[in-house]
Amino acid sequence: MNYRFEMRVAAFLVCVAVTAACESAMNSPVSPTAAAGGASALNADGSNLKVDAPLALSPLFEQTNTSTAPNLAARGSRLLYERGVTFSHRFQVADADSFAYLVATGMGVSDASGVTRWTVDPVLAAGRRYVWRVRAELGDAFGPWSNVMAFTTAAPETPAPTTPTTPTAGGNLPRTADPAPGSRLPLPDLRSILAHFADARESCPRGLKYVNNPWQDRVIDAFRATDSRWGYNGKPTRQAVHNGGFPVIAAGDEAAYHYGSGPDQGSPNVHLVDLLSDHCGSNPTLAWRVFTGEEPGFWTGAGRF
Repeated sequence: MNYRFEMRVAAFLVCVAVTAACESAMNSPVSPTAAAGGASALNADGSNLKVDAPLALSPLFEQTNTSTAPNLAARGSRLLYERGVTFSHRFQVADADSFAYLVATGMGVSDASGVTRWTVDPVLAAGRRYVWRVRAELGDAFGPWSNVMAFTTAAPETPAPTTPTTPTAGGNLPRTADPAPGSRLPLPDLRSILAHFADARESCPRGLKYVNNPWQDRVIDAFRATDSRWGYNGKPTRQAVHNGGFPVIAAGDEAAYHYGSGPDQGSPNVHLVDLLSDHCGSNPTLAWRVFTGEEPGFWTGAGRF
């Protein structure tokens, strides 16, 4: 065997050995640990999980009037080199873009489409701007943060204004305060209270239409429990001749509400409501017909208050 032949054989054997080693390395599977990366295998942003960044979706960027317990949603991260490995997503909510102070954090739940969601808990303050982000986590490894999103929670609800009330002289009934000069109080709608007095059989004793009666007294007392401005209509357009010869005290099926300032008794500044149809007839039934301004009226306590 000459020298040149021996060199050719040696070179051939080296190539075979190198090829076998390369093929062995190529056929070895990549483990999940290698795909995830260790603490010493950091990404450019400092994360050590080999995934892409999630995409924060909703609430939309700088969305306003957001719930104080919003449902955050993001497209989840995907592993870059491995399949079949599951991981979680951590959400963070802060009150400043620096995320120096976290007001809420929690783990989301992913669905089959790859969207992960988390409802913020605890509830956030109303009328405040917050920022949020999300990242994938697997054991001690974590992926890059998503894009930062921001929203502003809805302003606190303002309670509906209530009409101020003051007690009557007796101190046991509420009373709506006097209106501003030149204005009048609105008529309260008490149909729901009137509905409790459907039995009006005692509304026309002795056939007299213009005296207060037991049924009407019960209705007016119930109305006055909400506001002492309620009383009877003195019915100035009627006389004894219209009332079987008896003096007119008040219309037996009407109510008056004093909408102005000053004393109630005798005041013509009243809303007028007809409470019955077929009064003193065979079938008196409840009604709520407002006829303010259609005819004169005045407030009276009918001698009861």
